Amino acid sequence: MIWAMLTVVFYAITAYGDKYISVRLKCSPGEYTFLVSSATVLWLLICLPFTGWNMQLKTQSLFLLVFLVIWKVLEFYTTAVLLKTMEPYELKAWLGINVVLSYGINLWEGRSRMQISMFVFALALIIGIYLIVTSQKGKKISKSITVCLLYIFSKFMYGVHMGDMSSYGNSTTVLIIVLSIVALLQLPKLRMKVIPKKKELAAAAMSRLTNAAGLITEAEAAVTNIYFYTLIQPLQLFVLFVISILTKSSMNRKKRVGSVLCVAAVLMMTIAFGNDI
Repeated sequence: MIWAMLTVVFYAITAYGDKYISVRLKCSPGEYTFLVSSATVLWLLICLPFTGWNMQLKTQSLFLLVFLVIWKVLEFYTTAVLLKTMEPYELKAWLGINVVLSYGINLWEGRSRMQISMFVFALALIIGIYLIVTSQKGKKISKSITVCLLYIFSKFMYGVHMGDMSSYGNSTTVLIIVLSIVALLQLPKLRMKVIPKKKELAAAAMSRLTNAAGLITEAEAAVTNIYFYTLIQPLQLFVLFVISILTKSSMNRKKRVGSVLCVAAVLMMTIAFGNDI
């Protein structure tokens, strides 16, 4: 349980660090992607002596690396765009859809049993997301939905291919390679005369330390107890939602109801889904 709780804390800090980089530093998607990927690589390199370097370069692994780079770039770009108008917990609410997708795949493959409750919770999640998205007047709903769908698709495919990649190397090595390539691809897009003047860069880099730490504690949680591991996402969503309330983030009644629905739905779906693991 301690590994799961540490992961929730680390990722919650990282989520607000990402918001800080996107909004406070006024980064473009390319700049945001470069900062978060390069800073994470820095901290992962420090962890490398403890995790070791393990990578088998084969045709299959090279193809997987290409796809992982694509999904990571798409994830970072959509995150940078969404965080300019969304709170971190809203992004995590959208990720609840991936729980539904995972359940659907398991159901299709016969690894999960049919549960009517899962469909009820999924409907509650969709209603909650709809209430959140439509709570802000003047917001381009179609554009937000499109970007959010790209975001959850990139996260889902990244998870699938990272699972496939485990046969060819450990997660630290894979992440160092993938994020290094992602950072290098952003170099032509950087406004070199602007970035060095941003005094907050050190704080931005430090916020990625918790991301590196979260990657390690998350792996430990998965090894120690798979059930507690599955609770990381809903607990993180709950913590981020509570923080938004405590910090008095803009939240009308419609958005508040939708947020509560999403938090409850993701938690209940994770518990129900976890019983099949």
